Amino acid sequence: MSVQSVLTTSLVGGTISSLSADLYFVNSSNHQFILNDAPKSVLNTTHPIKNIDISCGWIVDGVTITYQVAGTGGSSVLSHGSVFSPPSSSVAIGATEIVAAVFGRAGYQTYYEREMINNVGFVIFDTDKATTRIAGPFGNGDNSNQGAPFYASDVLAFGSFAVPGSSALGLSGLFFYTDSAN
Repeated sequence: MSVQSVLTTSLVGGTISSLSADLYFVNSSNHQFILNDAPKSVLNTTHPIKNIDISCGWIVDGVTITYQVAGTGGSSVLSHGSVFSPPSSSVAIGATEIVAAVFGRAGYQTYYEREMINNVGFVIFDTDKATTRIAGPFGNGDNSNQGAPFYASDVLAFGSFAVPGSSALGLSGLFFYTDSAN
């Protein structure tokens, strides 16, 4: 994935609580994407995401993304919503894989009486083997299938509306930073 510029998708789910964005700054002159972590790390755009942890039950309570940092081979971990320990599910993204798409259902949930993420899944593309695999969907524990379907392709990073430090039901909505060249 050779990224030249980035777009932000529309929000899926709700807007309850605090806005959080994993990308802090985009330096268009040298095509660097700066993460919203303490050291303001540069995102590795060839292999941006290493792992996604999902905390879920009836709905998706939270997600934790492990990003690949450029140059150092290190990583940075950013969370959205409630974080379960251990997570309900974990999706490892291999060294030659990228998140080709994020999909799911989001919107009004009658039991919780607010907009939330009902479920989320991932299409993973192996850039060496030209193969795909699907992880998920995760959530929808009550099989309600509430909300409208959504998808975003060529996902580089995540953003959200969420209740920080909540033990459950912390994630309200998600948006995604995508590669605008694709």
